[in-house]
Amino acid sequence: MQSVSKITIPELEMFGFSSMNAVKAYLLLFGFEIKQLKQKHPSNNINDLRGYKVFLLEKLMHSVSTYVMVVEECQDYIVASSILRSLLDGISVYHLIYHANKEEVLLRHYLYILDGVSQKLDIDSRHPLNRTDKITEKEYNFLAQKLSFMRNNLNQAKDFCIKAIENLEIYTSRKSLIERLILQRNWKFKSFENPKGYKWSELHDLLPSKFHGLYSDFCDYLSQHVHGLSMSNLTIETANKDLYEPLSANVALVLYFIHSAMLKDFDVDLTFLTKGLLDSEDFRASLAYCSESYKKELFNRNT
Repeated sequence: MQSVSKITIPELEMFGFSSMNAVKAYLLLFGFEIKQLKQKHPSNNINDLRGYKVFLLEKLMHSVSTYVMVVEECQDYIVASSILRSLLDGISVYHLIYHANKEEVLLRHYLYILDGVSQKLDIDSRHPLNRTDKITEKEYNFLAQKLSFMRNNLNQAKDFCIKAIENLEIYTSRKSLIERLILQRNWKFKSFENPKGYKWSELHDLLPSKFHGLYSDFCDYLSQHVHGLSMSNLTIETANKDLYEPLSANVALVLYFIHSAMLKDFDVDLTFLTKGLLDSEDFRASLAYCSESYKKELFNRNT
C-alpha cells in the first residue's frame, strides 16, 4: 500500500515543509538547551527532583534520536511507530507527575519510582539464579554477586521512596489513603477523592490542548505496532519518506513539549537556555534543515 501525498503544514514552512527536518533541527536546538540545564542540575538522583526531571527529558530526547536513525537508516515503520508511542507515553507520565498539584508532585514522583523498582524486584524473584553444568563456578559466582548488588540497590531505593513518602506533610492527614497508594504503587491515581488509577488513554487526554493530535485515538493506532498486530496487516512501502511525515510531525510536537517543560519547570528563561547558542556548532548544524528563505530572513534579522 502506497502512502498518500504529503500534507502541507504551515508551521513547518521554515523547515521546507518537512517534519523530519523539524525533528532534526529541534534535536540540535533543544539538545543545546538541555545541556545548559544539565550544568545547572547535574544530578540524576531520585531525591533531586529537578535533576531527575532533566534526566527524564534527556532520555526522551535520546529516544527521538533513535527514531531518526530508525527512519533514515533502517526505514522501519513498525519500530518508528513503536518509538513514537513510547514517547507519547513518556510525556504523558511526565505531565501527570510533574505538572500535578504542588502537594501531589513528590508523592507521585516517589510512587512512580517505587513502582518501577518494585516491578524489577518482582521479576527478579520469579527467576532465581540456579547453578547448572552449563556455567562454571567462577561465572556463577560473578553473576550471583552482580545480582546481589542489583537487588541491594533496588531494595535501598524502594525503602528510600517509602520513607520519603511517609515524611511528606500530606502523609499525616491522609495516612490510610497514601498507605493504600504505596501498597498498590499507584502513581496514576486520579485524585485523593478518587484514587482509581488513570488508564493510558486517559493519561494521553490530560496533555495540554496543543497536543490534541497525540490523544488516545492516535495512540490506539500506534499500539498495533507496539503489540505486533501490524505484522499481519496490509503491506506498506516503507522506503517512501512521505509515509513517516505524520509520525515525524508528532515527534516534533514531543520535542516542543520537552522545550516547554525546560522553560516552565526549572525557573529559567529562554535567555539562560540559549546562552551561546548562536555561536555554537549545534546552531550552525541546525540551519542545514531550514529553508533558504528562512536562513535569509534570519541573516537579515541579525545584521
